[in-house]
Amino acid sequence: MTTRFALRLPQRQARLVALAVAYHLARPGAELDRDTMREYEHGLAEVPHTLDPQLDAQEATLELGPLQVTLLSTALSSTVNELKTYALLDTPPGGRPRSAAPAFDNKLRSLFPQVAADPPAALDLAGEAAILRRQLPLARARELLEEQRTADQKPRARKKPWQFWKR
Repeated sequence: MTTRFALRLPQRQARLVALAVAYHLARPGAELDRDTMREYEHGLAEVPHTLDPQLDAQEATLELGPLQVTLLSTALSSTVNELKTYALLDTPPGGRPRSAAPAFDNKLRSLFPQVAADPPAALDLAGEAAILRRQLPLARARELLEEQRTADQKPRARKKPWQFWKR
């Protein structure tokens, strides 16, 4: 049985989560497990299917596993940094995006249209994203992941290879 965390997010926070997930998924290798070098079985790639249809509602409900909570926390931290610099960078002639992350500008402007007219508004979003990150059940999620790792690493009763008749 896997523990799930239910998050009830107001519309603005749901949009911040959608932005963070989009930023996370735009980074190469973000959904790869460092130990196995395979994609996560249940990473943040599953979140847009659940969250996107709820973005226009007053409130969104999201159920995440422990790994997804830790990935979302990291994604929100990265998004905070991106939003802080977004407000400081000028768009050069030719309309080059302010962000190095692919499609981050377009996603930000589609979720928060006021940022297109007033780029310093991104600083307010950065503060809200930082507060949202602190509200995540990150400590409990890390605890559960550690418990799972130790359970997976427990030495299993090994049969002695020379006692083939006991197999």
